[in-house]
Amino acid sequence: MRKDSSAPVSMSDIARLAGVSESTVSRALNNSPLINEKTRERIQSIARSVNYKVNESARNLRLQRSHTVSVVINTGKTGGQSFSDPFMIDMIGAIADELARYKYDLLFASSVVTSADWHSYLLGARRADGVIVIGQGVDDTPLRELQRLGDPLVVWGGMHRAGADYCIVSSDNKMGGRQATEHLIGLGRRKIVFLGDIAHPEIEARYQGYLAALDGSGLQASAWQVGSAFSIEAGYQSVTDLIKSGPAGFDAIFAASDNIAMGAIKALQDCGYQVPRDVAVVGFDDIPIAPFYTPPLTTVRQNIHRGGELLVDRIMRLVSGKQADSEVLPTELVVRASCGAGPGYQPPTDAL
Repeated sequence: MRKDSSAPVSMSDIARLAGVSESTVSRALNNSPLINEKTRERIQSIARSVNYKVNESARNLRLQRSHTVSVVINTGKTGGQSFSDPFMIDMIGAIADELARYKYDLLFASSVVTSADWHSYLLGARRADGVIVIGQGVDDTPLRELQRLGDPLVVWGGMHRAGADYCIVSSDNKMGGRQATEHLIGLGRRKIVFLGDIAHPEIEARYQGYLAALDGSGLQASAWQVGSAFSIEAGYQSVTDLIKSGPAGFDAIFAASDNIAMGAIKALQDCGYQVPRDVAVVGFDDIPIAPFYTPPLTTVRQNIHRGGELLVDRIMRLVSGKQADSEVLPTELVVRASCGAGPGYQPPTDAL
């Protein structure tokens, strides 16, 4: 057979040239361990020599696979994180890079949150072989339904809920909340506001860490939670409203995300407060802009890229019919200027 033949080369042609069955060719081209290395290399060499191209559409139809994984943002229609959120951009980028290693495509399906039947929309219609969900959401009913139907599902979330056994990859949100709060307490701050929407499991876990740190220091009576959506604008408005409502009486803010923290800092500055002298601020995520904000933002770092790798690893396991265990990643406190822990810093003696 000539390389420049106008007729497309088929798997049966390669099988005839190699003197093996079509099933052996198929396994060899897919790097199956059932075929010994020498035979695999010989068959792959023949395929290259005749410029054989895999018919992806035919293969997917035969395997009943789309070779696509859907990624859904599930943090709420209003007040949740959007695709443009820096955290989301980093996470989705990490997932896409890892999926490419498996020769899988990514289907971004944010609009699916408006549908009550995720199974029919994504998996029943063969748009995707599995679903990665970012955020458990205030209501995880759609996730429970996917789990009940046996669909491949992995969630970047906060904590396991009763009766829900879907696979979760997460940061240690409670520990991160504790790290941030204990750091502020160690700097002499005593009236620390928690800024975030604790209806979300991830944020609730950070809040529980905040409470644990206060309790460990005998400051549980000073716990102070103020709701805020995930955006910079929401953080700004929440802190502006807090200051306008009367004597502030707080000397630190632990914000549930970096976006919220940056909005909080801007509100404090616009209201005449100096950060960190008057109010120390700590965020959560360590998004790329955090070191370049003014002042540079102290924050709790999530290992977003490792999280993306694990999410893809787990969904690939489930797509292949294997078991996938949940995993919790450690967090790291990154100290910058917004908390007031720089050289020569002296803890404040009076609250606002």
